[in-house]
Parts: sequence; C-alpha cells; structure tokens
Amino acid sequence: MIKVSRLFALSAIFFCASLFGQTERSFDFYASGPYKANVPTPQSVLRFDVGEHHTTYAQMEAVIESIQKAVPERVRIFDIGMTAEKRMQHIVAISSPENMARLDEIKKANARLADPRETNGGAASSITASNPAIAWMAYTIHGNESSSFEAMMQVVYQLAASESAATQEILKNTVVLVITGENPDGHERFATWYNSVAVGDPNPAALEHNEPWSIWGRYNHYRFDLNRDNIAITQKETENMNRAYFEWNPQVAVDHHGQPSQFFFPPAALPINPNLPQPTTNKWLDVFGRANAKSFDSEGWDYYVRDIFDLFYAGYWDSMPSLNGAIGMTYETDGGGFKGLNFRRDDGTIVTFRSSIAKHYIASMTTLSTLAANREQRLKDFYQFRVDAISSAKTRPMKRIVILPERDPVKAAELADILLKSKIEVRRTRAPFRSSTAHSYMFKDAPREAKEFPTGALIVDLDQAQGLWAKGLLEQDTPQDPEFVADNMERFKRNEMRGAGTPKEPYGFYDITAWNPPLAFDLETYWTEDASNVASDQVTQSDLGRIKAADSIFEKARIAYVLPYNSDNTGVMAVRLVQEGFRVNVSIRKLNAAGQNFPEGTFVVRVTRNSEAVHDAVRRLAGELGVKVIPVQTGYTEEGDTGVGGENVLPLKGARIAMLADEVVSQTSFGSTWWTLDQKGVKFTPLSVLAVKQGGLNGYDVMIIPDASAGDLAEALGEGGIGTLKAWIAGGGSLITMRGSSVFATLKQAGLSTSTLVGGSDSNPAENASMNDDTDATKRADKAEPFPVLPPISSPSASAGRIPEGIPGSIMRATVDRTTYLNYGVRSDEMPVLLASGYFFNYSKEGSNALIFRNASKNPLTISGFVWEGNTERLLAGTSYLIDEQYGRGHVVMFAEDVFFRGIFRSTTRQFFNAVAMNGVF
Repeated sequence: MIKVSRLFALSAIFFCASLFGQTERSFDFYASGPYKANVPTPQSVLRFDVGEHHTTYAQMEAVIESIQKAVPERVRIFDIGMTAEKRMQHIVAISSPENMARLDEIKKANARLADPRETNGGAASSITASNPAIAWMAYTIHGNESSSFEAMMQVVYQLAASESAATQEILKNTVVLVITGENPDGHERFATWYNSVAVGDPNPAALEHNEPWSIWGRYNHYRFDLNRDNIAITQKETENMNRAYFEWNPQVAVDHHGQPSQFFFPPAALPINPNLPQPTTNKWLDVFGRANAKSFDSEGWDYYVRDIFDLFYAGYWDSMPSLNGAIGMTYETDGGGFKGLNFRRDDGTIVTFRSSIAKHYIASMTTLSTLAANREQRLKDFYQFRVDAISSAKTRPMKRIVILPERDPVKAAELADILLKSKIEVRRTRAPFRSSTAHSYMFKDAPREAKEFPTGALIVDLDQAQGLWAKGLLEQDTPQDPEFVADNMERFKRNEMRGAGTPKEPYGFYDITAWNPPLAFDLETYWTEDASNVASDQVTQSDLGRIKAADSIFEKARIAYVLPYNSDNTGVMAVRLVQEGFRVNVSIRKLNAAGQNFPEGTFVVRVTRNSEAVHDAVRRLAGELGVKVIPVQTGYTEEGDTGVGGENVLPLKGARIAMLADEVVSQTSFGSTWWTLDQKGVKFTPLSVLAVKQGGLNGYDVMIIPDASAGDLAEALGEGGIGTLKAWIAGGGSLITMRGSSVFATLKQAGLSTSTLVGGSDSNPAENASMNDDTDATKRADKAEPFPVLPPISSPSASAGRIPEGIPGSIMRATVDRTTYLNYGVRSDEMPVLLASGYFFNYSKEGSNALIFRNASKNPLTISGFVWEGNTERLLAGTSYLIDEQYGRGHVVMFAEDVFFRGIFRSTTRQFFNAVAMNGVF
C-alpha cells in the first residue's frame, strides 16, 4: 500500500507539472546523515511524508516528544505557557550532550554577558571563549504561514539524530532553542480547515486558497498579529515568549514566515531602526545573508534580499531581538499557507508545499552553521552591544524618561507592567524632584523647560543594560533614514503628476512609523537631558497595585457611591454594573457629594435604587478595575450645581452590545476591540451582516462596527440592510464606527452623517475613500502583507494637493471639546491620537466634533512619525477625529481610526466607553 500511495503521489506531481507548469524538484530531507537509528523521523510518527498534509498541533507534540525520549542527552523540552485556547507552547533546547549537561550554567553565564554592570571585560572574555552561542529559532508566528511549522520538525530531527560533521559542529558551538509554535491557535484553525477542503489544486481560485473570515489563521485567538505585539505585550503567546526570551538572552533570533513570490532573507530593506548599532548590525546581516545565498545558489533556488522587509518598527520578532543585542532576522518562504499543497505562480510554474518547507529547512540549518562558525565573535559583539548601550546613554541628550501616572494610574500601572516584562528597569520616586532640562512628549522637538515632578512619578533611566531597547520603545519619535524619506517624497511628487487612470508608484513603508506607548496611552510624559540621583525605588510586579492608587479601604455607603473619573476604567465599571443589572446614573452638571466637588460626567450609583447586592458589586469591581469610589452618607449638599439626588443626575439606559463580525470587517480591528472588551469583562455579541439585515439588532443598545471596507460594507448590507440599521438607530440605538466604517457612515447611500471626506467628490463625498479601501480583511493576494498604506488617487488636473495621501501610522495632536459627553473625564485640552490612513473627516455640520485638528500655524500637528510634507498637516487642519451625530432618538459616533489599534493605542478608550455607557442619555 505504501508503494502504491507513493506512486500515486508521484503521478499526481507529474500530472500537475504537465498540466499547470513546471514543478520544483522533490527535496531530500535526509541527505545529511548518518542518523541515529533509534530516533524516529517525523514521518514515522505522522504516517505521511513531508508536504503531503498539514500537521496539527497535537501531532507535532507527539513528534517532538518521541524524538526527545529517544535522545534525552541532546534534547530537552520546556513548557513556556498556555495560549488563550489552552494549548501549551514549548521550547525545544538542543545541543551536544556536554552542553546539555551544564545547560543551567550556560544560561547563567550568558545572562552575565547581558548585563555589563555585573560583568567586567575580563570576565566577559572568559565567557565568550568557552560558552556556546544561543540561537532562537521561532516558527509559525502567523498560523497560516504553514511551511515553517513543518520545517521546524525536520530541523529538530536533524539536530537530534544526525551524526554528520556539520551537525556536530552546530551542537558543539551552540544551544539551539526551537520555538515549536509561536501561534498554535491560529495554525490549528488553518490546518484543520485546509486539511478538510484541500484537493491539491494549484488554481489560485480554488477553495483551498481562500480561507473564510472566521478561519483565517494568520492571527491568534483574538485576531492579533503576534509579529506586531512586542510593543504592548497584550497576548498570552507574546508574554510566554518574551519571558522565555529574556531568560535565555540569545545571540541570533530567526522568525520564519511565508509566502512572498520567492524566498527572502536579510540584509533587510530600508528603513532600519537608527537605534541599532552600525556598522555591526549590517555586518552580521550580511554574514548570514551571504551564507544563505551560497546555500540557495547551490540548490538553484530563487531568493531576494532587501526590497520589502525592513527593520524599523520596534515590535517585530526580528527588531525586538535586534534591539536587545541579538541579530534578529525574518525569513520568508514562497509556498505553503494559502498557497497550499500546490500553487500556480503568475508565470504558470508551480510552487509546492514540500519545496517551500525545504527552503526554510536549509535556511535554518545554514543559519545555525554560520552561528557555530562565528560563535566567539557573535558573543563578543552581544556583550559589546550592552556595554555601548550604557555608555552611549551618558552622551546622548535624552537620558531619562519621566511618566506621570496622575492622568490615569491604571494605565500607568499597565505601562509599568509592559516595561517590566521587557526587562526594562523602572523606578518610582519617593519625593518630588526638579529638572531644568525637561522636554514635553506632546510636541515634536519640544523646547527645554524647568519642570517639578511629583512623588510617585515613574522614571526610566537609559544608562541601563536594556537602554537601547528602552530608547527604541519609549523615545518620543524614531527618525527614519533620510535616504528612505527622500526617495518616498520623490515618489509622492511623481504620483501627484499622474492621472486617476495611471498606476501610481508604491511607497516603501511596511508598517506604522510611530508606536510610543506613553503617547499611545495618553500619559503625561517628559524626557530630560539630566539623570541626577532622585529618591526612588525599583518597581517590581508587586508594586503595580500601589501605582494604580485606588481606594485601599472600602466604606459602605448609606445613600450612594460616586465614581470620579480617575481612570478609563471608571466608564468600564459603569458599563459592567449596568450589564450586571444595577442602576447607574451620570451627572451632567457639576456635582457636590461627600464634601467634595466633581465635574460633569461623574457616575453615581444610588443605594436606594438598587438591591443590597450593589455594595458587594461596587467593592468587587472597584478592586478589580482600580477605580476610585467615594461613599456618600447624606444627600444634602453644601454647594455646587447638583447633588446625588438631583434632576441633572440622569440614568444610564442600557449596555447590551453587539459587534459586527463578518468578511467586510478588519480582523485585527475586530480582534483588538474583542480583546479590550474581554480584558475589561464587558460582554458583547458578535453578529454577521445577515443577522443585522434580519433584525438581529433588536434588543441591543449599542452596535460597534470595527474598521471595515466602506464600499464592501455598503454592498453587503444593501439598501434593505442599511434601512434596517438606520431604523434601529432612529429608535434609540447607538452606532459606533471606526476608520473605514466611519467612511461608510458618510457615504451617500448610508446617509448617517453630515460629515464629508476631505478630497471627496461633490456628488458623493466619500466615493474616493471607498476606492482607497485596503483593510487586512480584503488581502488574499500572492504577496507579502505590509501595513495598509492607502494608495494615492489624485490627478494633476483636478486633485493634486487636494486629496490627503494615506500616512503609515503617526501620532497627531488633537484638540478636545470638553463640553461634550464623549469627553467626560478628560482633563486636558489636547491629546495624542493615531492617524494611519488618508481618511480626513470634515467637521460634522449638525453634530458635535469632539476631537478636532486645529490650524497648525503655531505648533505642528505631528507629534511622532512620518507625514507627507505639504499635504498631511495642511489638509488635516480643520478636520474632525471624533464625531457624534444624533439620528432620530439614537446616535452615530464616528472615530477616524481604529480605537484600540493592536492593543497599543488606548488614548481614546475613555471616549469609546463613554459612547457605550451613555447611549440614550442625550
């Protein structure tokens, strides 16, 4: 039977080759022996050959466990943590028996290299002379980039079983850490679906090459891109891997991906993060790149370097390791994933699953051989990276970052938690201190000022072993290569000269250009040119509760509980209480209670209107969410506009939430909103477009439509669905839209907003925007998947300089209208917001413009990131970022961008939960 099935498979390959085009030759995975006879091959456990079928996660675990049991002297498996769907992530450590016997000693010695404050040059030289280098080999961070998952098992077997001289050299000089699955949940969705529908047809239109929205395995359980999550460490997988990464401190880190047109390995494209030391970084990228090129040339395989994949955004799984002293690299193979078992390229040739697995396997083994051959120098440069990180901090202008928690102590604690997980040292001041060289984060190139900082401020000094990682993560703005910027500006100028029917030049941006967490969290932050000693304590995980600064003693109220807006979670708590069946009110005038004055937007929980259970509910939620609670023992007021029993303390109506989850919606936007609601304990119901059209919104108070393709959303709903949605809003529902779905609201056929898009046509103010839609929900082409930068649509005759060019993710300064309910709880007149598109919304003619961009004549609107000179700020001035329009008895609340983008951006969290909590109040 085996011979017959192999003959059938071979015949099928020849059939595909003759019918569809040339197929790449079948690779021999066992040419680098001899092999230990007692070690089972992956195929003997799986019962199918390489590239014939997709391996599930449990099958993979059976493979690595069988190999480990056969050669425990070479292989050890470490469990590093569970995923959201309860799958265990593993690291397989592989090295020579001699190294494995002293693995803990090797790890400790390597940790000493990572902190030069504990290890002088002489001690470091002793370690680099004797310690093996550590390689972090990570596979399948995008779950549907499946070739790497299969290649990983072949790498494990080769290292565990081969007796070849090349493999023995790797084992002697390195400890190889194989991360068996960076995204187990996403891979399992994809593999199970693909195996259930595949017929091996290379036609790109075949079902097996087009995953459904609910399946798409690129992302994890919450539909996060795990290769973008190192900024905020929001996902369990990222937390698990970060913890393991900083335990081992590797010298090389490789992240294995797919599926561009042919294989990619470094050197990386521009821009390269300027915090990476040069020429050392480029030297090592060239060393590994040339070694891989030699291997690929000998096999006759196509590949490319530079071109697309940059090394700028700090959250990649190649840039984060690079900013921690490793040589971080991305490898992209050309098959597998949506290309399946066979895929027809543009030129008619066929790429097979097996061949793409082979390329990842060869690249992995070549990388390990190259590291083994350069072990000592790589260790020396790793140590020198940390030495230079400390010394260079003393000569750079920015020496300290100061973060003030007062605006939102809960978010300040969340940020401190992120930094601690990144092994960045944080201190908390015990007394006030002063700096005469402070610079505000709210203005690009802010001038020096004298500033008094309070007790409880968080400080990050950059003269620490993690100094370059801290700077790369926290600096206000990371500049890009001047050569790269100039090249893209020239493309922009040429595009302005091209008509609407002429293809435009693509830009070189692969991802967002601003990610600063203090700004993304809207925390008041400064950097200083001095780092004088201040009375402070090292922050640990146990200190995070104290940073939140919530009530430590709960006092039972006789009349009411007042929830002052000390955190975004205040609005969350109001929503949670309503969802649990309690009655909550909001004061729309200044409130006096318990001898204190509170501003508009303060929540009131009346004891007399609730059951006795309200006391335990308030205590429980206040402790969980870090919300300050003031007990009120009398309703009598001494001053102010109103008290807890006043006419201007209005009841919240309801918090039954639905969210659109369908093909037209961006998965990552849906996912970041889902994750946020889930983390905060807020319940919601995902609904399909069909459910909405069939009246599924009946019984809900709030409908959220995440970022979506405006045109596709309008088409999917159709005239009837739009009519149903409008009737629901007019009856008292609140619709919350983001980015592309906000564009949908301005469409003529939707008629939900009096706002228009800057640069839209007279007949349909948003039609140009719908042409620009490029959300991740629509991308299924045979190409790499960069961050969606909207293409230019201007024409020299009519539109040059009139239509905003899409910008690739920058932080802008918005002005706050603090009189509208959406901004209840906001205490500043300006705030940072994300802008990552060309969707600029003109002021609403009939609604409230809660966040706007004022004229930039005095101070630029840009705080951090790239903008188009002569276009972005000029056209952005006088537009709205957050709009509230009444529609019948309901509301349409429009955010210009994804509210919780990647879980990083949280500056408008307060406005979002105000829109949810106060639906139907106004």
